[in-house]
Amino acid sequence: MARFRDPGATADDVLAARRHAVTRSLAGAATEQRVAEYVDPWTDARVRRSWMALAGAADNRYTLELVPALQRSTTPKLLIWGDDDENERVEYAERFASEIPHTTLVRVPGADHIPTENAPGRVGHALVDFLTA
Repeated sequence: MARFRDPGATADDVLAARRHAVTRSLAGAATEQRVAEYVDPWTDARVRRSWMALAGAADNRYTLELVPALQRSTTPKLLIWGDDDENERVEYAERFASEIPHTTLVRVPGADHIPTENAPGRVGHALVDFLTA
């Protein structure tokens, strides 16, 4: 995200980065057609500008402000996390699950940042198990 805070980042930079990130995140599920579908929105200049503005404003304090309310919440929470996620390490999910009550963490072996693509069956089973418990 930090590299896109640079006003010199070009459209080609954004598209190349998105293509790389999506290809890596999809792992074994990465076909050329599927990667193209994920990257296509970023071919629109408005989408790129919006995403770059978001990248520039990314700040974890907004998430941290939610922690007290999450710790008081009795609502069940489910985190489904790819063990091989290079964007958001599984340790983040483990920490969330250990610090936020009523949280169930399902780790998906061999899945990356988009486990619904890498392991849709395992994700589906985890959702059914959680919702019917």
